[in-house]
Amino acid sequence: MRNIIFILMATVSVLWAQKIDISGRISLNALNTQYDETSQIKPDSVSDETYGKTTLIPGLSQNLNLALFARTSTLDISLLGDIRNNRWNVLSLSNQNTIDRLSLAVRFGNHEITLGDFYVSGSDLFMQSREMRGGRAVFKFNRIWSSRSFMEVSVLGGLAQKKLAIGDRAVGLYKQFETSGVYRRFLAGGDFRLGESGNFDVGLHYLFARDDSSSIKADANSDDALNAPLQNHNAGLDFNWLLWKKRLKLFGEGFFSKKDTISAGDARDYSLRGGFDLRYESFKLVAFYQRLGYNFYSAGYPFLLNDRNGFKIETAYRFPKYVVLAMDGEQYANNLIKDENIPTTRTRLANLNVTTFIRKGPEVTLGVGYRDDISNSVFDADNNETKTNKVSKKMEGRVSQDIGFNRYSLSAIYLDLDDKSKITGSDPLGTAQLIGSFNIYTRPTNNFFISGGLVYSRLKLTDGKDNVNYYLYESHRWDIIPLKLVFESNITATKNDAEGGGNEDLLSNYWQIAGQMSFEYFFVPGFSAKLIAGINQRQMSYTVDEALKILEEPDTDPTFFNGNESYNALIYGLEFNWMF
Repeated sequence: MRNIIFILMATVSVLWAQKIDISGRISLNALNTQYDETSQIKPDSVSDETYGKTTLIPGLSQNLNLALFARTSTLDISLLGDIRNNRWNVLSLSNQNTIDRLSLAVRFGNHEITLGDFYVSGSDLFMQSREMRGGRAVFKFNRIWSSRSFMEVSVLGGLAQKKLAIGDRAVGLYKQFETSGVYRRFLAGGDFRLGESGNFDVGLHYLFARDDSSSIKADANSDDALNAPLQNHNAGLDFNWLLWKKRLKLFGEGFFSKKDTISAGDARDYSLRGGFDLRYESFKLVAFYQRLGYNFYSAGYPFLLNDRNGFKIETAYRFPKYVVLAMDGEQYANNLIKDENIPTTRTRLANLNVTTFIRKGPEVTLGVGYRDDISNSVFDADNNETKTNKVSKKMEGRVSQDIGFNRYSLSAIYLDLDDKSKITGSDPLGTAQLIGSFNIYTRPTNNFFISGGLVYSRLKLTDGKDNVNYYLYESHRWDIIPLKLVFESNITATKNDAEGGGNEDLLSNYWQIAGQMSFEYFFVPGFSAKLIAGINQRQMSYTVDEALKILEEPDTDPTFFNGNESYNALIYGLEFNWMF
């Protein structure tokens, strides 16, 4: 990390010495969080160092936010950063986890080089929604063989996963520690794309990832709480072909992966997807087939739901000026490895939505959805049956409207899951869930706005558990003296009620309120100071006597109430903002 910071600072220094236009914002705040840390229920057998009333970090914390931009005749440069420090997660340049974000991007022509933190998004078969810390270079060249032809080359490398050892301090959670571990993971990859704008393009992709098994000491982990280190190769290609005056696009992609772990050895598999996308006037139709192999893996998107084979269709039609009708359906099956000891489940999904667009009227959306997961039966040596039999239904509605500088929205969704599956040693759980929300935004004058809303949710399980949650939020800004004095505030209130869960309900029954207000004074248009004050209070429904009685039970962990006690915190501090 020191090397990255040195490169960033050296680059900024060189650029500063040139004739460039510089703009941006630097914000530094210091907040003090104060509350009584004394616990009346902490067992004497538990150390003060590993037990807290709440996960709210007390004491002084600092936050530096950078958003700097520079421009020359040939370069666009940006430096973005978020650096935090507090008594629980002390800032350390040698610890990757204590720096939230630090990124330097340099753009010249059609090219871009990024150092530090960056976000990668693309295909879920290759790399999608991945935060990286390292470097990336993207080069794009035009007019290769015609006026519309192009070639794009990109390479990246760095950390795709920070190391977390069992017992490490959890980031942002006071006196909470990691209970499982992951190795530091290095990832490198490259893309090559060639094509003609508005006609076709073809891409080649490759990535390599490897866990650094030395990043965590062996004595700091147990075998069952730390995944074996892995090495991953992923390679593939994709194409897009536009036809019929760009109304029809044919697309496809395929990838092969090799995943190597110490415990399981090599696992090789492939995934592919292909179909068409038709857009004609007010009509849209997308259909594709996909196969995601059981052993397919990409370190660029490790959350991919693999082991499925089927098709999906999406369609929509807009009736002029009034209504949009949208539908989608999907069907797939799993168990691609044909394991006779695993049920093969067929999944079907369908959704229908209707949205109105009536001039001067509210925008209204009504929707229904259906899903089922049905499998064959598999019997073990003791003739115990295993099978999947789930049916889920969904109904939803949304209403929103803009009236001048005001906007309101109201939404509700109901989900019902009927589960009649058979699993040896456990009972299936059906659920019924209702979520409703109301939001309003109003700006009665140019120097005042207010927004807020309420969210209600209820989840009922067939085993008798029931949870109800209310969440209220509000924020507003008032320019008391335009361009000179600004007042801002925000508040959230939560109430949660749970029953049917035994002792676990004690951790879920509470109310909480958190609020903050500030006065910001601009000494000059480019420099301001902000005075901040707020509260954060939670009241658990259990009493001290009830908690002590629970802790006397032999099956109760002594740290059962860790982070889940009542507290009343006062927060105050200053913030300085420099804009130029």
